[in-house]
Amino acid sequence: MDSATSRRLYAAAAALLTGLLLYFGSGLHTIPALTWLAPLPVLLVAPHLTKKLTALTAFIGWSLGLANLWSYLLNDLELPPAAMAFLVLLAGVFTLTVLLFRALILKGRYAIAALAAPASWAAADYLIALVSPHGAFTSLAYTQADVHPIAQIASLTGVWGLSFLLLTPAAIIAAIAHAPRRNALQLATALTLVAVGTFSYGAWRLSGDPTGKALEIGIVSAGNGIDDTSWSGVNGPAILTSYTKQIEAAAAKGAQVVVLPEKFIDVDASALPELDHRLQKIATDNKIELVAGFTVFGDHGNDYNRALVFHPAGGAPLSYDKHHLIPGIEPFEPGDHLAMMGSWGVTICKDLDFPALARQYGQQKADLLLVPALDFGSDGWLHSRHALLRGIENGIPIARNGSKGLLTLSDPYGRVTSQIAAPSDADVTLLGEVHPGIDGTVYTKLGDWFAWLSCLLTLVGLGALRRSKQT
Repeated sequence: MDSATSRRLYAAAAALLTGLLLYFGSGLHTIPALTWLAPLPVLLVAPHLTKKLTALTAFIGWSLGLANLWSYLLNDLELPPAAMAFLVLLAGVFTLTVLLFRALILKGRYAIAALAAPASWAAADYLIALVSPHGAFTSLAYTQADVHPIAQIASLTGVWGLSFLLLTPAAIIAAIAHAPRRNALQLATALTLVAVGTFSYGAWRLSGDPTGKALEIGIVSAGNGIDDTSWSGVNGPAILTSYTKQIEAAAAKGAQVVVLPEKFIDVDASALPELDHRLQKIATDNKIELVAGFTVFGDHGNDYNRALVFHPAGGAPLSYDKHHLIPGIEPFEPGDHLAMMGSWGVTICKDLDFPALARQYGQQKADLLLVPALDFGSDGWLHSRHALLRGIENGIPIARNGSKGLLTLSDPYGRVTSQIAAPSDADVTLLGEVHPGIDGTVYTKLGDWFAWLSCLLTLVGLGALRRSKQT
């Protein structure tokens, strides 16, 4: 067997292995350990392959792994096939990351290669989130949301630090495999320090306990199985009756706050005062803060995905309009303001895919986020973990009603304190305690500093490559 054939076989094996590891280590349900391993096969073989074969191997491997999202995008979200181009973009980013790593290794710049690869990946993650209508939805960082000691790094760096960490071990190990002994020992020492530092910081942060007074929260999802139910239609009053029974039961068990789903009912602006009156009476009679999500049509000529908070003492409800809408699915007017109820904040579903918006609540010292949401069934775990990382980034507990997905209560460190599945065909109520109280974070104060550092480190890598070519 000639060397060219051997290289093609190594490339095929690496692409297949990376694809399998990414397929099961990312997507709607993940095995977190596999995410760390996914880049390694391609990074290991890249310096042995031609530039063209390296690009092909990386692109095919990452594309195979991202196939775990095809059904979700095309069937659950019912997006057009053209939307799959976004997966091509992500595979392209990985390909460029591998090519940068390969070029630096071949120039003998082992330490810079091990640093520039994860930096370029994190930088691309950030830049995509800046321009994408889906924010940071596609970041691999969410795969680690339940690995609490590691996930705490987001309180320092935002989600971008997790993105960086996910490629760091693979990049260092692959660099060690090609480096001289002295360089290999230095790289191994660096990897050890990164691992010890990450786990030590996570353990330190997790050693704290929430100090706020316990607050009993009820999260309610009615299994009516009907989407886009109009308040003025035949099923409207029945939907409200179903929810009223669950709200009353939750209040009777001690709930002080009850959160309903996003868009639990559709209502024309002209009929909104009547529905408001009914919900206000429920809040007053049960002595609860009631958070409810609506689709409101024809409000000053615009349609909104809106959440209203009704207070037990009455008065005008607090209003919040969803900022980030799903393209092609939510043809509404986006919101433009936060909604604070004392020290509690309100936001809606997809808004928590955008780190910058959650950070604004952190800057406002919100010590609890109440989140009406509506998932697509299959994405319940993944979307709830987006919320967990927003909580870690800003040190805020979150009560999220992911109807058709998961109902969750989490603490400021992203630990789920209560959780239950909420299928579309069953009435489900989650009752649990949270302790409102913000644990201020570096990320809230400094924002996306690590993302910009990653951009700088990527430029350092490119600069080192250019200098090597000139000498």
